[in-house]
Formats: sequence, C-alpha cells, structure tokens
Amino acid sequence: MIFKRNLHNLDRLVRVIIGLICVYFGFIDTSYLPQTMVATLIGVLGVVNLFAAITMHCPLYGLTGISTYKECKELDHES
Repeated sequence: MIFKRNLHNLDRLVRVIIGLICVYFGFIDTSYLPQTMVATLIGVLGVVNLFAAITMHCPLYGLTGISTYKECKELDHES
C-alpha cells in the first residue's frame, strides 16, 4: 500500500519526539504511570506517531483532507 505524503518535515520531527517520549513512558519506564492500561495506550500512541513519521503519512489527516506538506513545483518561466 502506498501512502500519499501529507506531513511536513517539521510535523514529522515533532511526531518523532512525541512518539519516542510516549514509547518510553508507555513501554520502557512505566513507573510514572500507575495504571497498566494507561501506559499501554500511551505507548500505542507513541508507536502510531512514529509510524506516521516514518511513512510521511497521517491516516487521520488523510481522512479529514488535512496536509501540512506542500509540494515544491518548478516555476514555468515564459521566455
């Protein structure tokens, strides 16, 4: 399955940072979160953000028609 890119590089960077933090607190160091279910949900949220950053496609953005990515097109100059 090929995804159409809809994430800008800055959006991807923010998702990587948030994703790593969520994976850390959700799966690695769960002592900060007293409930296992909450820790698991936060970890899954982190994995989803990392997946979106890697594929450069956010499924929620795709469903709503949002895109932070702007394609660069060459300007046609008339001579």
